[in-house]
Amino acid sequence: MRITPILSARHERIIEILRATPSITTGELALRLGVSGETVRRDLQAMADDGMVEKFHGGVSLHRDMQESPFLLRLRTNVGVKRRLARQVSRLLPDGASIMLDNSSTACFVAEALAERRGMTVATPSLEVARALAQGGDRHTVLLPGGSLRSSDMTLASANALRFATQLNPDYMVVSVAALSARGGCLDFDPFEVEFKQAAALHARTVIVVADSSKFEAPGLITSLPWSDVQVLVTDRALPADLARACAAVQLAIAEAAEPS
Repeated sequence: MRITPILSARHERIIEILRATPSITTGELALRLGVSGETVRRDLQAMADDGMVEKFHGGVSLHRDMQESPFLLRLRTNVGVKRRLARQVSRLLPDGASIMLDNSSTACFVAEALAERRGMTVATPSLEVARALAQGGDRHTVLLPGGSLRSSDMTLASANALRFATQLNPDYMVVSVAALSARGGCLDFDPFEVEFKQAAALHARTVIVVADSSKFEAPGLITSLPWSDVQVLVTDRALPADLARACAAVQLAIAEAAEPS
């Protein structure tokens, strides 16, 4: 059984590109990533050593055995940063609160951080998030919608899930997004995830967006949440000037790196 190592954000992006483009030249990959050819060659050598890609003269392709889902890959990406962000979110949420968590990999880390807390009611469309919360036994009440299961990320992605989002009035909604944009707000790609966030945000008292600095002005297709719908942004470093101006009314919580021991 292949064990995939923890990935950097750029390695994850390389895999995403190779899933969409079966083979690509090193030069084109460097252009799409916005880095030097030497940087890409180092990345590809490390990924080839781990059995993730296959190199050929002038280019690269995804290894034929590399069939892990993009969601599982995201669970292995930026793990240290996501855990820091999750701990910061946990500090913002009081015991006894009602919370809506989305189906993101970051939500899984938030659920992990909440597993040792008590008395919360947590709603989510994600079986992976529910599983992480269950690690704490019966400390929390976990609510799931009905409907069909999307196996790629273990999400109950259906009309039932969207109705579920409109029926609840949680104290907090905690979500991650694909990108943070000065012009577009919080951006995503998946239409269901956009609809779910928009529906839930209408009824949540406080909307918390959790996104690390790799999401600053990253690519995104659909505005899932305008900045006017967000009350708190949890991230790992100060925002660039344009982004800071765009969300000036949003409370910023920066998860500081742990002090070296």
